[in-house]
Amino acid sequence: MIRLEDMNKHINFEDNIFLINIRIRMVQDMLILEPDPELFLKKTMEDIDFIDDILGLLLDGLLENAHLIERNEQLVNLYDSESQFLQILTQFLTGSGNISVLRFPVLREKVTFLQTHSMTRKKLLEDTRNETDQSLIEPVVSTDELSALLKE
Repeated sequence: MIRLEDMNKHINFEDNIFLINIRIRMVQDMLILEPDPELFLKKTMEDIDFIDDILGLLLDGLLENAHLIERNEQLVNLYDSESQFLQILTQFLTGSGNISVLRFPVLREKVTFLQTHSMTRKKLLEDTRNETDQSLIEPVVSTDELSALLKE
């Protein structure tokens, strides 16, 4: 697993979220196309692990950078990515395609574990967005402080 402290502290969240969305769509497309599991199962599971790791890293990075200029926008983008990822995991668990838990019951534990990770991150994203939205509503300078500043 990649650790955030191993990465350069300057992260381009917008580009990284865009690229992870491409990977998510690629896996979605693969599930729709019914690939041969002998050829694609191992790589698909590696991709899902990679997506899970990167979504976690991006969330950690956004949580650590509370003063990032477009943080709220990136929280929304990451939330959307997490929602898409959760759909893929649900499709793995409930779908009947060539690459699914139905065809490969041994994947159930791993996919369920990843689904739990995803739901936890999604909830954290919701909570962080709500906290951030609330802090934007609260005035930076109180009415009394503003009056005092204007009198000077």
